[in-house]
Amino acid sequence: MLNMKKRLLLTWMILCAITLQAKTYLVCVGIADYLGTKNDLRISDNDAKTIAKVFLATKDASVKVLTNEDATQSALLSTMHTLFEDAHSDDAVVLYFSGHGTPGALACHDGLLTYQHIFKMLKGCKANKKMIIADACFSGKMRTTRQQSNNYNSQNVMLFLSSRTNETSQETKFKNSLFTIFLERGLRGGADKNRDRQITAREIFDFVHDGVTESSGNKQHPVMWGKFDNNMTIIKW
Repeated sequence: MLNMKKRLLLTWMILCAITLQAKTYLVCVGIADYLGTKNDLRISDNDAKTIAKVFLATKDASVKVLTNEDATQSALLSTMHTLFEDAHSDDAVVLYFSGHGTPGALACHDGLLTYQHIFKMLKGCKANKKMIIADACFSGKMRTTRQQSNNYNSQNVMLFLSSRTNETSQETKFKNSLFTIFLERGLRGGADKNRDRQITAREIFDFVHDGVTESSGNKQHPVMWGKFDNNMTIIKW
């Protein structure tokens, strides 16, 4: 009888291991409505909602969306902390941001959130896959200082940024910005070169970089950098 119980327990553990899938924990931030009116954008809040829908369709994602006045510094940090602390080593955590950017920081609704703060938040996360995707002007400048580079290198964070150090990120007449248009297309299968229904870091970069570069008339060039595996799976579609 005891052996039977042990066999049943072992079978149950094996089935759990087979059915347990890695999850993606995603915080999507989009800010079009800033304090005052002169800094307002048009479609950044739509960008966040668009990328959230892409990941929610996979059924293996836990997603939180913050837009406009809800996307304050404290709310963003609190949401990241609460959501990302549930992640295990096999999971992925992702911060997607669309809005204004400045050298060394992202512009929340009520002020700047430095990359150092973001890296500090990610440091306590157990997930082996950590990603920052930023659709913001001058987002490439997050890699310009030795201190920022050291913060990143110690955590193996993949950074996918919409533009180079000295470039702006273009809005469009459509519902999404140029970078996010190609990001969505790529994540929904457009970037899947070998048709294995998994989008890798290399595949999404090649697809988005080529699309944005061509469509912008060579004025905007997405960049990806960090210590990560080019074959790392970003999403299964």
